[in-house]
Amino acid sequence: MFFSIIINTHNQHETIERCINSCLKQNFKKKYEIIIVDTSNNQINKKIISSKKIRYFHFRNFSQYPEINQIKKIYEGFKKSRGKWFCLLDADDFFKSNKLKNIYDKFNINDEIVVQDECCYYNSEKKLVTNYPHKKYKSFFLYKKIINSWPEIYGTSSISGNSKILKSFFKKVNINKWNLLAIDALFLLFALNKKKLLYTKKILTIKSVGSLTVGSKYTPFGKNYWMRRVQQISYWENITKNKIFNFDKIIAKMISFF
Repeated sequence: MFFSIIINTHNQHETIERCINSCLKQNFKKKYEIIIVDTSNNQINKKIISSKKIRYFHFRNFSQYPEINQIKKIYEGFKKSRGKWFCLLDADDFFKSNKLKNIYDKFNINDEIVVQDECCYYNSEKKLVTNYPHKKYKSFFLYKKIINSWPEIYGTSSISGNSKILKSFFKKVNINKWNLLAIDALFLLFALNKKKLLYTKKILTIKSVGSLTVGSKYTPFGKNYWMRRVQQISYWENITKNKIFNFDKIIAKMISFF
């Protein structure tokens, strides 16, 4: 098995069929599987998941925290996966038809690497509206030294990689400790620290405009936004075993204190 696509979903019945169809219509000719882990109030219509490529699992919510709930769904799906590589996918997003083929052709799937592809947005009128808005200043040397060194993070659905790395991540990271951090930040920073994070400029993932992600509730005007930033800094210090000294840490700790 070359790829395991792991879809996590919770009450996303309006978009799940589009999401699944984008996986079934991949122009990749080798073996791949689709694993759906669902915590919805009602299970998905059996007709939608009738393909032999699909394995479907329904659970109750694992946690009161959306971030932990999402990660544990991915973990349960990963435990059941058989692919040499994995692709993560939120049920309100979908893949372009060449996603698996492009990754297979461009990268060596025997290498222990994580790949983050680029995204574009899809609006309610079913039109592609824009590419992911890059923040070019984040790549400047002084910005990384003085402000913060995080990579650009495009969301869970842009992440693929060798299954060995995801297994190592779940083994080494106590996900319950970082209850405000989503899988994309946790896992991509983990891969970055291991020097295993690569990028492709190909747009392979389509994100829904206005979709409610696990980070939607955080705004710079709320205390939880800054508490999450403190957790992210603490997490980076924890996995790198190095203390951070920059403006991001100072400002985040000051604001979250009040």
